[in-house]
Amino acid sequence: MKLNVILTVFRKEILDLLRDRRTLLSMVVLPIVVFPLLFSVMGKFMGEAGKKAESEATTVAIVADQIPSGFNSAIARSGLSIVVVQDVASAVESKKAATGLTVSPDGKLAKVYSEGTRQSSGIAADKLRTALNDYRDAMILEKLKSVQLDASALKPFTVKRENVASERRMGGSMLGSILGYIVILLMFSGGMYPAIDMAAGEKERRTLEALLASPANRTDIVLGKILACVAATYSTALLTTASLFLSLKQGVVDMQGAEKLMGNVPTDPQTMVLMLLTLVPIAVMAGSLMLSIALLARSFKEAQSYLTPLVMLVIFPSLLGGLPGMELTPTLSLIPIFNTSQLLKNILQGDVPVLSFAITNLANIGYAVICFLLAVRSFNNENVLFRT
Repeated sequence: MKLNVILTVFRKEILDLLRDRRTLLSMVVLPIVVFPLLFSVMGKFMGEAGKKAESEATTVAIVADQIPSGFNSAIARSGLSIVVVQDVASAVESKKAATGLTVSPDGKLAKVYSEGTRQSSGIAADKLRTALNDYRDAMILEKLKSVQLDASALKPFTVKRENVASERRMGGSMLGSILGYIVILLMFSGGMYPAIDMAAGEKERRTLEALLASPANRTDIVLGKILACVAATYSTALLTTASLFLSLKQGVVDMQGAEKLMGNVPTDPQTMVLMLLTLVPIAVMAGSLMLSIALLARSFKEAQSYLTPLVMLVIFPSLLGGLPGMELTPTLSLIPIFNTSQLLKNILQGDVPVLSFAITNLANIGYAVICFLLAVRSFNNENVLFRT
């Protein structure tokens, strides 16, 4: 094994990749723009949707002569305008009114109607409930005063919910739920075209034979190709992570209520180093595995059909790792992809279990070595290499 030969093959593959537009798009352009675009688009649409919902949350449906006179003043204080209908539920469902109100004949039960899939209906229903609760409390106070009782007897103490999670932990939890999924998915999709180009692409262009006829040892050639594929995959991870944190630093996040949480996500060197170290074995595993699979194909198109299901398969464990309530135990640390997604979330939260961190990285290193050896073996197999 000669290092200078390996590096020569590595440089040759990198130059070929940089000339390919599809590779540059999936490996460079997409990771750079995905987070700024995601946050800005989500923030814009959520902001506009919220404003639209507020503007539509203006009407309450009632049936004529079935609402006590005192309720009319409560509706007026809510800022909602009354729409008289025959059927309150149907009116809310058909969007003739944002919310609806019915009161039982004895006045003991008031029902507020809303359509659960419409944000405007929920906002209007909340306004109406608040107004009715205030009206009810006012009635209680009047009755207490009439019998000369202290109103504080109804509320001897107040219950307040206190969140002990730090702002960093809250922000890390929110961001970590999507970070692992997006980064890992882009690593596999970004490394797919380089792997295809280095294997099936060379077969299709008839350049693989010329490379094998060179004085370079076959093992040196495959090591150079694997190194280039891993570099492409890891570069995608680096660009995606950098794009994410730069987006947070520049205040791209416009989603209501998310600025404070995501603004407290740490961008210190320790957090960044831990994240990037965690992604190294995944890059080796992804690059080696995709290269070995691409070697089985006879053409670029066939290799795409082989690797696309692999990229889709990665979605499930990476998405599962970011779900709320999932915790990284020593046993779950052995599950590839899932363990990385969950560990990235823990790193962002500032809560990294030492045992789980060690098991996750050792397990991923083991998987990476297996995939690496598989790629070397496939490249040295004549039946695979010259499959026609």
